[in-house]
Amino acid sequence: MKRSILKCKISALILTIIISTAGFYGCSDTVTNPAYTDNLSFSAMSSTDSTGDSQNILVLDTVKILIKDIKLNVSNNNQDSTNFKTGPFVLFVNLTSNINLITSAIIPSGSYDKIKFEVHKLNNDEAVPDPDFADANGRYSVIVKGKYMGNYFVYRSTKSAHQILNFPAAVSVSPDIKSNITMIIKPYIWFISSGVYLDPRNPVNSNDIDNNIKNNINHNFKVFKDDDRNRIPD
Repeated sequence: MKRSILKCKISALILTIIISTAGFYGCSDTVTNPAYTDNLSFSAMSSTDSTGDSQNILVLDTVKILIKDIKLNVSNNNQDSTNFKTGPFVLFVNLTSNINLITSAIIPSGSYDKIKFEVHKLNNDEAVPDPDFADANGRYSVIVKGKYMGNYFVYRSTKSAHQILNFPAAVSVSPDIKSNITMIIKPYIWFISSGVYLDPRNPVNSNDIDNNIKNNINHNFKVFKDDDRNRIPD
């Protein structure tokens, strides 16, 4: 009788070990599956022909733009687009003409001919991603810091605007290649009207500067595929 009980216990123990071992290998299989990686990055830089003037009338040291809802438009189909990044988040412009990585994401394979996004003023119920974009006087979409005629200034814009930029050539995205899109920004011309610099400290100039920001993005920003991030279209 005791031997029968002992055999039952041993059999049960062996069965338990077999089940446990099977479960262990099952978990191991799932852990070793390859992880997905981002296949598209988005970078920005200041244009080399937008670096101020020789007399140092205007010298910028900080340019930040709050953007949201970045979408890529499927080639030859204006009704079909894919989300790249929702946001809102801060696009920090490197003013040394070097590339600054903004964000990256996984994008479905395909060909894309446009990038869409919104320059966005924060709503009151949205979290503030950067303290410069909100203060006691309100919330903002663009922050520019620098010196005008040697005097320090901070310019804050409240403009919101939807933007659509065309790629000079369609951008192909695949799951196994890391692609990059580079945007070139010209912040100095925001503060120029009819060839004359606008004093950003003077409220009278705010409307002209804000309109320059909006129109400059539409007409003077450039965006292109730049996988090696050498600032030259591929």
